[in-house]
Amino acid sequence: MVQRAKISEMEKCELLELFNNNYTNGLSVKFIANYSELLLRQKHHDKWKLDIMNMPKLRTFRCLETNFETQQYITTNMTRQQRSTLARMRCGTFPLELELGRYRGIPSNRRFCKVCNDNVSVEDEKHFLIKCPLYSCERNNAFADFQQRNNIDLSVLSDDEILIKLLTTDCKLVSNYIFNISKNQNSVTFSL
Repeated sequence: MVQRAKISEMEKCELLELFNNNYTNGLSVKFIANYSELLLRQKHHDKWKLDIMNMPKLRTFRCLETNFETQQYITTNMTRQQRSTLARMRCGTFPLELELGRYRGIPSNRRFCKVCNDNVSVEDEKHFLIKCPLYSCERNNAFADFQQRNNIDLSVLSDDEILIKLLTTDCKLVSNYIFNISKNQNSVTFSL
């Protein structure tokens, strides 16, 4: 019974043929182990990509992540708060109306920015970081600093490209920008 379960798992992973004596004759155990590891990693990577594509919440993450590897902001010397702020923005769990409205059962196209209060702009990551007029002063300062420090001209980029640059470059600066404008967001929302 246990032997059959092991064979079944090996079939799922397409590894059974490696252990067929006719096929592996002359191959070293190290080669077989390395090849098996490569196959298993590729299967896991493919499943990871498929899982990401099937989760609407990960809309921003999908446009940032192309490889299954440790991202720069994880290894950058930042405080826990800075890293958490950036991770939540990248993963779609930052408290924006697009996320908060899910819990209230509001259709995604009606999760408007409470700061703009125009009932037109859905508050998603792009609106929050790039478009919302309340944050224009902080945005202008942060973007000027970002452009100078990274030699990137944001004015020639689309909103999608700007979002990607912000969430993948100069992690500390961007995390501080997000944290600062979220404090403004909270003060305006609570005063409404």
